[in-house]
Amino acid sequence: MRWLPLEGFSGRLLPTDRYNFSNQDGTVDRSRDKVRLPSMAWQWEGDWQIETTLDGQPLDHDGWTYAVDFPATFTTKKQWKSCVRRRKWVRYRRYSAMNSWCAIAPLHKDATKEPFIDISVGGNQIPGGNPGCLVVWAVTAHGRVMFRVGTSTTCPEGQRWSTIKLVNGYEVCQISVGITGLVWAVLMIGKAIVRTGVTRENPMGEDWVEVDPPQKDLKLIQVSVGTDAVWAVTQDGNVWFRKGIKGEMSGVCEQMGAGTGWVEMLSKMSLVSVAPNDQVWAIGHEDRCLYYRSGITQSELTGKKWRLINAPLQLSRASSNASLSSSNRHSMCGTPQQQRHQSWGSLNRPHSTSEGTMLIREWEEQSRSAPTPTSLKLWQRTNDGTTNKNPQQTSFQDIYLNEGKKRSANSLDMDDLTEASVANITISNESLTKTGESIVVSGKGMGNVVKINPAAWSPVHSVGSMVGAEAHPETDGSIFDPDLTSDSGVYGEDESSGAMYWAECDTSWYKVEAGACFVDTSNPPKWIADTNGTGHGDIAETWRIYILEELKKRLQKVQYDPSIYEKVVEKSSWIKNGDAKCKVKGSTSYEDCIIELEWISSDNGSLDSGIVTILNSDGATTIMQFPVSEIMCVICCSEPGNPRIAIHTPRMPRSKVLRLQFSSDTEMEDWLAHLTSVSCKMNNVYGKPGPNSIWATTALGDVYVYDPAALEENQLSNDGYVQELDAGKGLPFECVLQNGFGYGSSLKITACIHDDADRLSINFVCYSTVSLKQKSVMDSHDVALHFNPRLKENIIVRNTYQNGQWGDEERNGGSPLKPGSDFTLEIVCELRGYKIYIDDTEFTCYSHRILPQSITHLRIKGLMTLCSIFYKSISVIIDPTTMFWRQMGGHLKKVETCSVGVTWGIGYGSTAWVYTGGWGGLFLKGLDSNTGINSMVDTHNYYVYENQRWNPVTGYTSHGLPTDRYMWSDASGRHKRTREHTKLLSMHWHWVSDWIVDFHTPGGVDRDGWQYARDFPAQYHGKKQFTDYVRRRRWFRRCQLTTSGPWQELGNTKLLDVSLYAPGKPGSDAPVYIWAIASNGEALFRRGVSESCPMGVSWEHIPSDQALVGISCGPCGQVWAVGKNGSSYWRLGITPAKPTGIQWQNVEPPSGAHLKQISVGKDVVWALDMAGKLSVRHGVQVNVFPEGTHWQTLPVMPNDPIHIDMAVANAKQGFRQVAIAREQGQVWAVSGAGILCRRIGITDENPAGTGWATGIGANWQHISIGGLVNKTK
Repeated sequence: MRWLPLEGFSGRLLPTDRYNFSNQDGTVDRSRDKVRLPSMAWQWEGDWQIETTLDGQPLDHDGWTYAVDFPATFTTKKQWKSCVRRRKWVRYRRYSAMNSWCAIAPLHKDATKEPFIDISVGGNQIPGGNPGCLVVWAVTAHGRVMFRVGTSTTCPEGQRWSTIKLVNGYEVCQISVGITGLVWAVLMIGKAIVRTGVTRENPMGEDWVEVDPPQKDLKLIQVSVGTDAVWAVTQDGNVWFRKGIKGEMSGVCEQMGAGTGWVEMLSKMSLVSVAPNDQVWAIGHEDRCLYYRSGITQSELTGKKWRLINAPLQLSRASSNASLSSSNRHSMCGTPQQQRHQSWGSLNRPHSTSEGTMLIREWEEQSRSAPTPTSLKLWQRTNDGTTNKNPQQTSFQDIYLNEGKKRSANSLDMDDLTEASVANITISNESLTKTGESIVVSGKGMGNVVKINPAAWSPVHSVGSMVGAEAHPETDGSIFDPDLTSDSGVYGEDESSGAMYWAECDTSWYKVEAGACFVDTSNPPKWIADTNGTGHGDIAETWRIYILEELKKRLQKVQYDPSIYEKVVEKSSWIKNGDAKCKVKGSTSYEDCIIELEWISSDNGSLDSGIVTILNSDGATTIMQFPVSEIMCVICCSEPGNPRIAIHTPRMPRSKVLRLQFSSDTEMEDWLAHLTSVSCKMNNVYGKPGPNSIWATTALGDVYVYDPAALEENQLSNDGYVQELDAGKGLPFECVLQNGFGYGSSLKITACIHDDADRLSINFVCYSTVSLKQKSVMDSHDVALHFNPRLKENIIVRNTYQNGQWGDEERNGGSPLKPGSDFTLEIVCELRGYKIYIDDTEFTCYSHRILPQSITHLRIKGLMTLCSIFYKSISVIIDPTTMFWRQMGGHLKKVETCSVGVTWGIGYGSTAWVYTGGWGGLFLKGLDSNTGINSMVDTHNYYVYENQRWNPVTGYTSHGLPTDRYMWSDASGRHKRTREHTKLLSMHWHWVSDWIVDFHTPGGVDRDGWQYARDFPAQYHGKKQFTDYVRRRRWFRRCQLTTSGPWQELGNTKLLDVSLYAPGKPGSDAPVYIWAIASNGEALFRRGVSESCPMGVSWEHIPSDQALVGISCGPCGQVWAVGKNGSSYWRLGITPAKPTGIQWQNVEPPSGAHLKQISVGKDVVWALDMAGKLSVRHGVQVNVFPEGTHWQTLPVMPNDPIHIDMAVANAKQGFRQVAIAREQGQVWAVSGAGILCRRIGITDENPAGTGWATGIGANWQHISIGGLVNKTK
């Protein structure tokens, strides 16, 4: 528009101005009514809309931008000199012909005048090409080569055909194009031609160069192009490989496109097809079976051998196989209505027709799933139709010849199914042009014609193309005329013909196309690795068995004693290296590096060792190096688009966490599998963990377990469990006494006093949580025992520091410690006091002034050198920093376990899973045991918030104040989140929905999904009020993960929470009590659960007045729950005879708290509220006062290290989850930063404890210690 003095801005422009509606530079008329779709395969997403941003800057709601004149720089603000303005209109289109066929216009009006005989698609990775670019080459029946102009992922049908000139009157019969744009074609005379000069500027290329066949008497009949490989087939069926091909350089180097020579593969195939990553598929020359070339790598492009693939085949009456028809209603090709889909586990046929019923049952169970080795029984027929009985052979030559005959004898007598009765379905062009009439589909050999409902199956004519709807196997009943009878030819159905299936049909493969198939050679899919039992075909060959038997007979005649010979290999080693980016302590970014893993294994496993080395990118200098034994956890910490792993080595002072970033998900998973495998071997942990294990999940859904069985075995001594503390630290020395220093505990210190030493101190500290202001006070914590040798005074002072004051000193006994001497000090905690020994001689006894159970830390000061410190306790000593966490496999949100090993999990999609006892899955890549592994599917929702602010002129818009949050953000508003830039975490995730407004946002929403508030941030509500100036709504999109792990799905009941308690001991097969919360808020009790039946039998619904969100069960019949309203409840009347109890009793939550999770232990209950605060229920006595007396809320410590982890972007103050062991004294939690914490200082008088001992920060999400049992000596 231009401003006019009288009219203001108007659509009337000057004659020299641009069009009223134009492109960006104004040179092309772009009136909205003249904008057309490329073809009917496209559809408009909506109407024309105004673009309200300019270079990322928001505009007014009308979208105008202003300038002095055309053309000039347009700005968002109108000025006094702004004489012209413009705004951008946008309309989105969508390609709607997905999952259907779009017919491309022929070269001539009569398509039969010059039909196409071959076509090839590629060029999606032309060096330097635009993303989404595609090239399509085709061959006509006249031998001409055609190029489709304008094809891309956004316009897959292209624009027009362009003829490519051929020299010397050549005619082409077949063509192939690779992903780099390299084009090979086969001439009618048997030669090949290669297109040269294919670049991103000229995808059609410049010229042709001839390539002679491998031999003069041979003719090429087919060729297939990959990236760096070209395979061909000659008229005699022999397969040839073209060496010297480099796809990325083929456009600039003629030789790298044409190759240097042919290599014979010594195999016969009728057709080959090369995948984008140079993997090769083929169709057998005689048997017409599908084959895959195994062993192909970048260094060995020819591979090793052909592997027969038993391809599963899904059939429905809408598939192309429907052309196999018969007028007989009991034709073996008839498909019952109840079985629209059936899978073929093998291309070989079953033993006989009489076994059809059994096979049908197997197919019904495996319908629409991958085949298994039991899908179909394999058998062989000889040429005369009789079953082969494997007769005895007299010579090796006869065996080999007979084996070859048996392979080719694969046909079945089918007298009633001949070529005459199997005809193509033809649809006349005249019938397609008519509207409102039935289309006649007829075929030679059909009993009746088939009428197709034109309203359901109507090809749509477009600009030179035609789109036809594809019949879906599940809904094709509505596609075709419902009046069809069983006698109506190919689409006939008869429910009584259940015994007649496609299983008796003989199928010969005609063609295979691998252009869209990408097989990961490092982790091939199961259907290639297993191939339904055919993978062992070479091993079971009769000639091979004959040779082995002859060798065995020969070996029996040889006299030798193997014990006198030295073993060939005592140790084996391997090295794995690769490129990555690393981030170590002190660095703020990831830097290029080379990672190297060396592993040395012995026969007995006792001398296994490994070293991880991180080198600079030049490989000359070492950044860091550490043994595999230092690895405590290998965990995935990927972000969308950044595959990463974290290696936790908490005992290493230089870098406790090493983070590595890789270039692809595949490379990251490969390193994760290898590092996990070797670290598990080093710690000698395999298979099913013990019943006392601790389970945990990460924020990414990975499942980990810590098994204390090995630790218990190492620590066990005659009268307790002993832990050697790290005495190599400098003084002052301080460490956590993980089990406190209760009765029966002892500490043994060996040290050397310096010559100039005066005062030494050994303090048993009772740590207590203090505020930030009090942290400056050195002696703010109570000291239960202060052992203070004063060498110059020749005395040893014993005292206690309590409530900020020192008590009365004890000085008697002199001092046997002298400067420059070695000594051994042992302190034993007994009922009456601390018994102190110096150099194995009793020195004194110090009476308790503070309960020894309150002791949490040991502090040592003075001029001396510590040699060793041994800490003994009556129970197993678990140090959170030295726990070895092993990934188990699967993807779960939370895991709960009990003391007999029964373990349940809940996925992000609220699906319940039960642990099978295995170990492994997708993450382990088959490097170790994969028993009990099942496929798993989990779903997850991504949330994005749309924020708007109200202003008096335009109302609610996306134009906020400068201090406002992002207009598209996360829930907090601090991080920018847009729907367009939301990425999936890894290649195993895929979207299963579009972005949808969430009408279930907490706080309520209006009819459009908005919720309102006075300002950002504030409390949101669903109804607009007069003082509401901001609003937001939540969008979500669902994605799905496909993985595997040692878990079995438990029915269809969706769960929010679950809790387990086992009163019996492992092996007793006693009942296990399992309580859960269903997704609708109802409480559930699982019947029939035991160690031998971990899945249980059935659910029993427990009614409640309020919807519940969390539950926990514990010893002595304790069951507590959390309501959706934030209150807590406990179950009254639970007895062994009535494990479900009588009714729910309400317990008020802590003041001002809205509870979200609860955990029950022995005489104590811990709860977590929405703000991340922890509260402890005091006075809980099961038989006296089971609901307790009052809540104690733990103080918030913002600067506590457990809440700080720079690697966790969304770290919050407070806690994520809390867990209590079924016995007293074990409370674990996950902080808001994802750090594992264990509560210390817990006593009978103070069940809330005094502080936290921290473990590794692996972004943990949930922890379960239901199986942790204090085994005391």
